[in-house]
Amino acid sequence: MARYVWLIGLTFCLIGVPPAALPSEPISAGPQAAPDLKDVLEKGLKARRPEEFDFVALVVTKVENGSLPRDLVESTFLWARRHPTNEFQYFEFAMRERAKKIGVTL
Repeated sequence: MARYVWLIGLTFCLIGVPPAALPSEPISAGPQAAPDLKDVLEKGLKARRPEEFDFVALVVTKVENGSLPRDLVESTFLWARRHPTNEFQYFEFAMRERAKKIGVTL
């Protein structure tokens, strides 16, 4: 890292820019927040219709209130994403079936 700053400083000295104008550390975009479950499901499954957004909201609500395990939702999401088309339909069907097995109605 120090070598990188030194190299840039040398380059700017050769072209006439004062070294004080150089940043001492690399510029970063700041801490990146992890996307929430709602965004992951909607965008990852390519939700388009209002019914699909409603189903995602229902699943997220069940996860937040603790009646549906998050790891069950995530594993179903990853399984559904392996299908090249109709990811959402695969997800919805599998979620309903898996939730039914643990006694949760979706």
